[in-house]
Amino acid sequence: MNPKGIKVDEQGNIWVMDAGNSRVEEFDPAGKMLRSWGSNGSGPGMFKDDPWGIAVDSQRGIVYVADTWNHRIQKFDLEGRYIQEWGSFVDTGGSATGNEGKLWGPRDLAIDTEGNLYVTDTGNKRIVVYDEQGNYLAQWGEEGTGPGQFREPVGLATDGEGNIYVADIWNQ
Repeated sequence: MNPKGIKVDEQGNIWVMDAGNSRVEEFDPAGKMLRSWGSNGSGPGMFKDDPWGIAVDSQRGIVYVADTWNHRIQKFDLEGRYIQEWGSFVDTGGSATGNEGKLWGPRDLAIDTEGNLYVTDTGNKRIVVYDEQGNYLAQWGEEGTGPGQFREPVGLATDGEGNIYVADIWNQ
């Protein structure tokens, strides 16, 4: 096991992105494994090499996975059944313009109170926002060290007030 991402759902279940085994694992609050799914690869429900982030929307019955090196987001139901995916590789040169449906190394995910999905597109130094169906809504950020700029955005969280928090490891 090589855990990368972790989220706790509204029932207290713990969801882990096990990058070493290219799978999602769900545990109850006492630590008993409830289910797991996924394998290494590039097909639906498969994750390439080092999948990273996970987000769980219990109210809508959705699990999202940042399939980092397949350059995509995959969407599942709470039982692990594949629903859809979006994304493909693009290098924006550190600029958050265009290429809305493409990603380079998505790392972390967060869901806001409206059900929108925020993605750290690490290789492109930006945050991209999608609705529940995977439709592009917005993006921001660019390469740099100033306000609103990123060098290596990897962590992401939202709060009930509508704030978005980004952990940018290279900007410390």
